[in-house]
Amino acid sequence: MSIDQRTDERFVRQAAPQAVVLARQLVEGVGNHQMRRATLVLAFFRDGYWLRRFVEEPELGAVVPRDRPASVNWAGVRELLRTPELLDDGRREPGTMGPHLAVLELAASLAAGHPIDLCRAATQLSGAEWRDALLRMESAADFV
Repeated sequence: MSIDQRTDERFVRQAAPQAVVLARQLVEGVGNHQMRRATLVLAFFRDGYWLRRFVEEPELGAVVPRDRPASVNWAGVRELLRTPELLDDGRREPGTMGPHLAVLELAASLAAGHPIDLCRAATQLSGAEWRDALLRMESAADFV
């Protein structure tokens, strides 16, 4: 491990307890390892922003079933990514959706084959967030 890597690891946030609970709930019945890893990528990004949002806003169609979410609906996520303006919730300052979309695209790529521009994603995320997402996806390669 390099010095830079060790230094940056201090800045990688641990998942908030609510995000961990949601992730466990949303992967419990999922047998596909890539989908499980993709859900964990979302859980560990900015306190589980996407998982919380999908559960709080079932009309987005990103969790199934909507009344008692049991898993991420990756087909629904791919559909949402076709119209990213639907995902801008106005909770953040204008123009700050980039990193959020980059992580969602990474997860959707892993879980459902959503095409992604890795160069753009890498420039949208901080170095620590980029490495964290890649580390969380790494074990999925063993199940391809």
